[in-house]
Amino acid sequence: MAKREDSEKIVINVGGVRHETYKSSLKTFPGTRLALLAESVPDDDAEPGSLSEFFFDRHPGMFTYVLNYYRTGHLHFPPN
Repeated sequence: MAKREDSEKIVINVGGVRHETYKSSLKTFPGTRLALLAESVPDDDAEPGSLSEFFFDRHPGMFTYVLNYYRTGHLHFPPN
């Protein structure tokens, strides 16, 4: 069961900050770049104990809000 759970996880490294989430969370909005990214990684391709990791050179603090939107469906953003 742990291997199955690990194969569903994906790591997105944004500006040096690692965000770990499930592929299914990213697939909630089909056709978006993050959904396409999650679909591009086969579930059975990962070695045991390893996670697929992708790197983006963007603002890590703002990506937290983007990822939260994918998880909850509600957009929350900082007041500033």
